[in-house]
Amino acid sequence: RAPAPRPDLSERMLRKLARRTRNVAIFGGVAYAGIMVTDMMINDDLDDISYWYKKKFYGYKSSMAQKQELKKVVILGSGWGALSFARKLDPNEYAVTIVSPRPFFFYTPLLVGSTTGVVSPGAIIEPIRDNIPQCDFLRVNCKDIDMEKKKVFCDAEVTLDYDHLVIAVGAQPNTFGIPGVQEHSFFLKEIEHGRKLRKEMLDIIERADVAFAAGKLDKVKKMLNFVVVGGGPTGVEFCGEFSDFIQQDLIRRYPKIAPYFKVTLVEALPGLLTMFDKSVGKYVQEHLESQGVEVKLNAMVKKVDKDNIYLRDKSGETALEYGVMVWVAGVGMRPFTKNLVEKIGKEKGQTDRRGLLVDECLRVMGTPLGEVFAIGDCAVSGKPPTAQVAFQQGKYLGRMFRLGCQHSITDPGAPPFSYLHQGSMAYIGKAEAATELNPNALIKLGRSSVTDHLWWRSLYGEVDQLRVMGFMGFAIWRSVYFSKLFSSRNRWSVASDWSKTAMFGRPASSSAQGTCEAE
Repeated sequence: RAPAPRPDLSERMLRKLARRTRNVAIFGGVAYAGIMVTDMMINDDLDDISYWYKKKFYGYKSSMAQKQELKKVVILGSGWGALSFARKLDPNEYAVTIVSPRPFFFYTPLLVGSTTGVVSPGAIIEPIRDNIPQCDFLRVNCKDIDMEKKKVFCDAEVTLDYDHLVIAVGAQPNTFGIPGVQEHSFFLKEIEHGRKLRKEMLDIIERADVAFAAGKLDKVKKMLNFVVVGGGPTGVEFCGEFSDFIQQDLIRRYPKIAPYFKVTLVEALPGLLTMFDKSVGKYVQEHLESQGVEVKLNAMVKKVDKDNIYLRDKSGETALEYGVMVWVAGVGMRPFTKNLVEKIGKEKGQTDRRGLLVDECLRVMGTPLGEVFAIGDCAVSGKPPTAQVAFQQGKYLGRMFRLGCQHSITDPGAPPFSYLHQGSMAYIGKAEAATELNPNALIKLGRSSVTDHLWWRSLYGEVDQLRVMGFMGFAIWRSVYFSKLFSSRNRWSVASDWSKTAMFGRPASSSAQGTCEAE
């Protein structure tokens, strides 16, 4: 029997190419699925898989099947709590409308980096319409709520009906009524605050360079003293980021005025990062001081004018000249939240001046059960006003609204919100960060004998926190925050900005500065 003819060279090459293409496609598909599952696990979304699977194959029947209209859910706000809640809602069960004066979500942990050019403001925002296309969005301010008629009144004569209302309007910078703070400070709470601060920082550096050329040395020293009030994570991170900016970029681009750059951190309490262990605060203080940051503890701001900050400490009152003052000393209620608290009244349970009091299921006290909820910084739930808390509250509330769990919306005995603190982190400059991680949130039983040992020790109080400092802390800080970005577009943009900064440095000018006008 004659042997089969051997395929010619072109046919063999095509078969080889086909096999390689198949292998690459399989590998790529598995890798993509692995990345997606890992992302869902990190962002606490694995339950989405089981929910949609059960709904499709196990007969979760729509509670709206017999009704012509879906229940209306109105969400006030576009921050961590609002988006994590909205992303959990089933669009086949609810007609969702998001109301916010801001048409995007922005990634607050990287806001400080946008002031020095490490990342661009556009890289850390995510348009609401892109992120949650199944929801209606209105860019208006909410003015008032009629809880009896279940109506929301907004600007431009917009009125919305609701069956369930979720208030997630956040908070605003708190000046504590100190004279001059509102008029002379720069804040770091919104994306526009970061843009405004960056413009002023770059403008005043240019003006200081001109003043040096004119021989006005006293004016140069005053303008180049950057004062940060607030020793929490935002204040510490700004000092770290700005010190990096000075040491790595500004002293090369402004050699004549380089010796006069100064950063001063003012804190009323006896230590920095008081939410961390005391040893961490001490380490951070020493690290910042090694970068040239002057740290003033136990110093209270009494008043501010356009030239001086008046401080009171153990030695008495002193005046501190400044060029730019950044106020990151705390947050307080927005006027809308304050009006709502007063409208519900103390007699119905709204007795806290920090925000809307909620029960263990995040339902607003003094309102009909299951109709009005509050999450995030505007809610007083016994938890700290952080993005981590708001994110978990939104997830919890979204799961409550899903099929099979909807009875818990109005159930007085529903499972309460349980906050799992995963840890705290702060960048402190020179590619170092302070991280304090909760083992119970990160370590699971059954993985290895080492993790089992650490888990049981943490359970019995022998290991309260895992503290990682220095470069390894910085690696954790960047990895965690990068993984929490909502979209692939954000991750690509942030990774690109980080790479550009590492290769070329931070830009020493901004398009926001514009052209200098003639005197």
